Amino acid sequence: MRERTKATMEEKRENKALIISYLNALGYNDSQVKCAITLWTRESRLDHLAANKRSSARGIAQLLRERSSEPAIQILHAVRYVEHRYSGSFCRALQHSDRRGWY
Repeated sequence: MRERTKATMEEKRENKALIISYLNALGYNDSQVKCAITLWTRESRLDHLAANKRSSARGIAQLLRERSSEPAIQILHAVRYVEHRYSGSFCRALQHSDRRGWY
């Protein structure tokens, strides 16, 4: 049997709910949550199995060298990345993506 390369629509809905739940629990406001959902929908359509054919980017947030296929771990890695690179602002990350095509 071949390994799956795309999440189902139900899995994507579950991933979105998980993102919202985690970001709310971490204290992000609705505006930041909306920016995160917009950014990651653009990056992967919220697909934890997404893989970029031109780079090593993988997962919901399309982080380089993402090794986990677990949505929860991918989300936490992505939050840590945004906290480090964009001072915790998903909206700033989204603005960067709007200008540059990557974040």
